[in-house]
Amino acid sequence: MRLELQQLRQELDSLRDEVRQMKAPAAPAEVAGGHPQAATNQETAQGLTQPAAQSGSAEETSVADALPLLQAQVAEQAQTKVESNSKLPVKIFGTIVSNTFFNTGEVNWLDNPNIVVPAPVSLPAGSFSSTLRQSRIGAVVEGPTIGSANANGFFAVDFLGGIPNFQTGQVMGIPRLLYAFVRVEGAKTVLEVGQDHMILAPRNPTSLAAMSFPDLYRSGNLYLRAPQVRVEHTFTAGKSGDFLAAGGILAPIAGDFASNSFTFVPPNLAGERSRWPALEARLAWRARPANAGEEKGWEIGISGHYGRERYVAGITPSWATALDFDAHSGRVGFGGEWFVGRNLDAFGGALGQLAKSTGGFFEGRLRATSRLEFNTGLGKDRLFDLRGFPAALTGNTSVYANTIFRWTPELASSVEYRWLSTVPAQGEARRNNHINFVLAYSF
Repeated sequence: MRLELQQLRQELDSLRDEVRQMKAPAAPAEVAGGHPQAATNQETAQGLTQPAAQSGSAEETSVADALPLLQAQVAEQAQTKVESNSKLPVKIFGTIVSNTFFNTGEVNWLDNPNIVVPAPVSLPAGSFSSTLRQSRIGAVVEGPTIGSANANGFFAVDFLGGIPNFQTGQVMGIPRLLYAFVRVEGAKTVLEVGQDHMILAPRNPTSLAAMSFPDLYRSGNLYLRAPQVRVEHTFTAGKSGDFLAAGGILAPIAGDFASNSFTFVPPNLAGERSRWPALEARLAWRARPANAGEEKGWEIGISGHYGRERYVAGITPSWATALDFDAHSGRVGFGGEWFVGRNLDAFGGALGQLAKSTGGFFEGRLRATSRLEFNTGLGKDRLFDLRGFPAALTGNTSVYANTIFRWTPELASSVEYRWLSTVPAQGEARRNNHINFVLAYSF
């Protein structure tokens, strides 16, 4: 970018020098050619000099017309404030997200609840407040070309990493790493290294109110961002569609870190003590529309996960199988997933407990206009084999509905309603009504 700016400035300076030379008056010796016989015939001299003057005038006009364009390009380059040490293109992006929320019951996370907790005995239940913790910022780096492949990097953080131990700490959100990965993309094969969504069960409901953790988390929607190395490949199957294959190894996250204080060094817990990475893979079919430009298509995939966790009693396996699907036709779309597995607490399965569970979610979408859309869905997570795997909570159900209106491509607002029902092993189900008003500005 700096090199382009220097080249433009050099070209502009060269053109300016040419214009000055053309505007300067010519010396008599130059007109007469420095020889007495050059001006003996006045008509011949006038006939020879007139075309030259016209040519110089045309060239001067052409250069003068080019000057404003070059000046605008130089000004545009000079206003660019972001550049990398390697001179690679860098794009800064972000979203300012304001959540104003209301809860009728007691929940684990006020601004994005997923579990209903017991109500306090001495205090009234419910809450109301506003936060911008889900705001995020990041960068995209367009890397060099490696053979026939292109390299690029992606990085993003939000402010949901907790709050400091201060009397007004709720307005001082701590940054949290969301994504940080490098991708080398070929025509059909992609290699990725870094932190990204896991390969297992990749679908998430549509929502502006739940950007930090997706809707229906711990209610049938498995989810985790984890360090990984993955390979993706596309197998073209004629005009009908493509087979998509992905596989990789992930950091062994067991979901058993429960500390009330910040720790400088990552702890050595059940996943790390297994001394073995988690394995995940997915195979999917993506259909192509029959006609080019048609807003119609569908995809269905099956994925799996296997990991190991080492506790005092020895090695415990963590496994899951998931089926996901998505389809859209014109303004209408729907999607979801179903899973069954064991010890999926790191992914929100079994309500974050060591147990066997099954569940899933279904979502429906309607794009009323180019700016207005409606989304609704239902998710459920249910534990089974409770004798062999007892747990404090046995089931969780969530229903959500939202409307999203895009005032401009950058500014959007949303109103979302969420109903939660958490079933404990002992006692009646606990319920909560959650209303969230969202204003999001992207840049």
